[in-house]
Amino acid sequence: MLEPPHTEENYLLKEMGFRIARKHSQRLRLIARVTAFVLPALLTLVALFAGAGTALIAAILAVISAALGLVIERWLFFAEAKHTVMLYYGAAAA
Repeated sequence: MLEPPHTEENYLLKEMGFRIARKHSQRLRLIARVTAFVLPALLTLVALFAGAGTALIAAILAVISAALGLVIERWLFFAEAKHTVMLYYGAAAA
């Protein structure tokens, strides 16, 4: 390279050079699976067999849990991605 990369953190490093520890990614993946699939399924079963008030609360909590799980999963997908722009900043591989 003729010119070295930036010496300070910039937008590309903040948004695309994210690194996540392996132990955190496993924990986040487990949290995403539980909140996106297991908890909504259980809350849906509760909503099917409960009274009107409890069913409404369980259904709302199921939707919120599924949405939260999907947000966590999408963030984790992006955080674990290998962005080629990081090659410019010294990464060994993309």
